[in-house]
Amino acid sequence: MPSLYKTPGVYVEEITKFPPSIAPVETAIPAFIGYTEKALRNGESLLKKPVRIESIAEYEEIFGAGPSQALEVYLDSSNNYVGAKKSKSFLLYDSLALFYSNGGGNCYIVSVGSYTDSITQPPLLEGIVKIESEDEPTILLFPDAVNLSGSELHDVQVKALAQCAKLQDRVTLCDTVNTGNFKNDVQTLRNGIGINNLKYGAAYGPWINASLSKSVNHRDVTLKHDNASGALIPLESLTTDNNIKLLLSDVFKSETAVNTLSLAETTITLGKTWSDALKSKLGAYDASAETSLADLENELQGIYDLLATILAKVKDMLDQPNLAPSTDFGLKTDIDKFLISSKLKSDFFNILAAYNKSLAGTIDLFSEDPTVSSTNLAKAIALLGYPDTAAFTGATDTKVSDAYSAAGTDKAKADLAKNAAINAGGAIIAFYRYAQNSAAEYEKRFNSALISGFGVYKNIVTKAIESLNLLPPSGAIAGVYASVDRDRGVWKAPANVSLNSVITPAEKISNEQQGEYNVDVNAGKSINIIRTFQGKGVLVWGARTLAGNDNEWRYISVRRFFNFVEESTKKATGQFVFEPNDANTWVRLQAMIENFLTVLWRQGALQGVKPEHAFYVAVGLGKTMTPLDILEGRLIIEIGMAAVRPAEFIILRFSHKMAES
Repeated sequence: MPSLYKTPGVYVEEITKFPPSIAPVETAIPAFIGYTEKALRNGESLLKKPVRIESIAEYEEIFGAGPSQALEVYLDSSNNYVGAKKSKSFLLYDSLALFYSNGGGNCYIVSVGSYTDSITQPPLLEGIVKIESEDEPTILLFPDAVNLSGSELHDVQVKALAQCAKLQDRVTLCDTVNTGNFKNDVQTLRNGIGINNLKYGAAYGPWINASLSKSVNHRDVTLKHDNASGALIPLESLTTDNNIKLLLSDVFKSETAVNTLSLAETTITLGKTWSDALKSKLGAYDASAETSLADLENELQGIYDLLATILAKVKDMLDQPNLAPSTDFGLKTDIDKFLISSKLKSDFFNILAAYNKSLAGTIDLFSEDPTVSSTNLAKAIALLGYPDTAAFTGATDTKVSDAYSAAGTDKAKADLAKNAAINAGGAIIAFYRYAQNSAAEYEKRFNSALISGFGVYKNIVTKAIESLNLLPPSGAIAGVYASVDRDRGVWKAPANVSLNSVITPAEKISNEQQGEYNVDVNAGKSINIIRTFQGKGVLVWGARTLAGNDNEWRYISVRRFFNFVEESTKKATGQFVFEPNDANTWVRLQAMIENFLTVLWRQGALQGVKPEHAFYVAVGLGKTMTPLDILEGRLIIEIGMAAVRPAEFIILRFSHKMAES
């Protein structure tokens, strides 16, 4: 830069000596695709939108809790447990719990529907398409897909494998179906998954019996005979204890009292609990994109009407003799306060409707509407200005009244009404949440008392929980990938690792049986087996891809290590696009990549006693490029790596040594 030196003096120039570095990308960021309770954040719908989360708590905030534990439990003629069946087998939540139990961290969730939907193939395929736009995920899994019928599961797996091959930065974890015959389930997978892109997938089995905490309430269990009739079995028929029978009778009466309510000449079926009907309304309210005050008023009025009607029924039920005492239910006093305030609530909605009309220019808020008065407006604002249970006492808050009196102009008073309208949603919903939590606490205490005093029921619930905890292994395996990558490195085979929160595999596999799954002589579709070992627990006992006969891509650790190096190098070399395609650029690129690979070699990711034995990087004219390549703007780099491979078969050779003296 001689042209800059025009004035006599001292100039400082900093000369770059070090090549740029390659930052290693994350290697174990799974994307869970499936069904959730909800998909909302700050009122925005996240349905079919990939969302990055860091914990179960964050998941529950956005996507809600796990699915209903509703089960059909089958008993024989002697009332012995035979089996159980879930009404809907949504598995994403439990798979995520296994992921975190086994060392998982950050991940993505793609909600393709709610628990009210049926599990079908198109939403899951769409979820796979949506995750393609995200650069960070490195593992794809979709535990809910095991519920699909016929070849639909395999179509989803094939779609995911195709995406992995296209992007070259992720792999797919494949689950088998679970019919109770693992050998047939494996053959179904091998027949249905095809032969394309198998090096980007790995399959694990059999399913696992997990030890996740489950709470099964009496209302979740439907007892049936295990015969052709499938007749219902009343729970009270399983005991001769009159106290238990009376307790069961009281609770069933309580549920029956609010099972069907009449509102606005329309019958509303609540299902098994009074809170079920409100869930749908509140879900619609949370998901609503309505911004006008009129639409807000309509939604809040509907929620309020339903809540007031339900609570009136619950209050009547609590007043009946020999039913759940109000001291246990912890709700009667607050319900009374809420219902007493109904008149003020009605005044408020009249005021709000008048305010909407005034916005449209059809009415003067304070002079033309006879339902509106300064007193009622102040009371309504006082009642609805605070989202907590204290707001439902019916008392007028002095500070709010003073604020109304000091507002002066009609416009200022109208603004107070508008703010109260906005707060109304929070107030109504806060009371509903309080009531719902109180009811849930009561039911929890009742269920605990029932289990502790009713041995037959306790045995049924224990068996039912075991049925709920029978899960596909992909979620746990994703956690193992994350744990091994963090502790050892992506090049370490994620095998010979114990599974947390897992009791046993659903089927015990012997050494001889595993041989058939590990080596598929027909198409090489290896299945990694989960096995129980004496004194060691449940271990992942395999680390092969579905391309089990491919010497290059046989092992999942090799596949994922190459993905890691390829993606890290790809991102780092992006800064060289449009740089001069000359020797200076080639030297910088070669040095950058060699430094990165040398570090990996020192960490044990590459074989060889010297770096030159472990890898090579070639770039330059006459090496990787021709003059035509340079003219057409192509800079070609060739990288070779001697990746470490797992010692899958350790062979000890013994021989007799002859005595020499």
